[in-house]
Amino acid sequence: MNLPVRALIVLNPAAHGGAAAPRFDAVRPILESSFDARTVVGRADGEWRSEVRTALEDGVRAFVAAGGDGTAHALLNVLIEAPRRPPLETLTLGAVGLGSSNDLHKPARRRADGVPLLLDVARAAPRDIVRCTYVDAAGRHVVYMLISASIGATASANARFSERTRAARLLRRVSTTAAVVWAAARTVATWRNIPVLLGIDEGVPERIAVTNLSVLKTEWLSGRFRFGRPVEPASGDFDVALAEGLGRLGLLVDILALLRGRFDGRAGHRRWRARSLDVRADNEVPLEVDGEIVRAREARFDVLPERVRLCA
Repeated sequence: MNLPVRALIVLNPAAHGGAAAPRFDAVRPILESSFDARTVVGRADGEWRSEVRTALEDGVRAFVAAGGDGTAHALLNVLIEAPRRPPLETLTLGAVGLGSSNDLHKPARRRADGVPLLLDVARAAPRDIVRCTYVDAAGRHVVYMLISASIGATASANARFSERTRAARLLRRVSTTAAVVWAAARTVATWRNIPVLLGIDEGVPERIAVTNLSVLKTEWLSGRFRFGRPVEPASGDFDVALAEGLGRLGLLVDILALLRGRFDGRAGHRRWRARSLDVRADNEVPLEVDGEIVRAREARFDVLPERVRLCA
């Protein structure tokens, strides 16, 4: 008889505009039947991070992020940065999609009460981790990502999507797609391209006007927006999708095209597979990493030598 896998669940009750807790209660029996698990609440005081480190030292090797993409992002970063951690290949990451977009789960293969689930440890598969090293006014920072990063219109729209105003929170709870479209429309109305120096795989940097630049380990952007070409999860590289020099009308056309999963093959659009990417802007601009927004004037992306196992 196989004993249940020991796991630590990190619950973010603030996900999806604060609607995560009742959604988690609906799927809790599935988690309890899948794991020998303990749940900690990811409060703003950050105490949950020490709980993760303690679990690692106690031999726990399966961790479940119950929240949005940001919860999975935060949990991954704590695991990577934990002192005396084991090799990442020995760790398994699961997820319960309680957020607004849940891009890590797409295309969702298993749902319960409308909640996408990644909980099958037996079918867990390696997943690349992309390291993002960025510079802001305070200095140099390193974060790790599983899903995507962006500079340009997507990052600006995500910053608006994530606003903590009452109206923004209400719209996210009512409809993720409507909230995304609302944020995109506001971005288009005031958009100006961002001049940057862009270097791919240590090549000679080129000066371009970025409308949108995305680093991708999934084709999904946010909500129903997608780039329309699958990205290999453990290829040792990532996709780079660039839209450059577009005006506001061109940006609006882009938004409509991404709703239909069409990015490639249009004027002003380029796509690469890369192992490293360097971006340098004239000033600090929004940088989105796995749905989390910071500001940066420089960013470098490369693939971590280690991989984590992601539940199916």
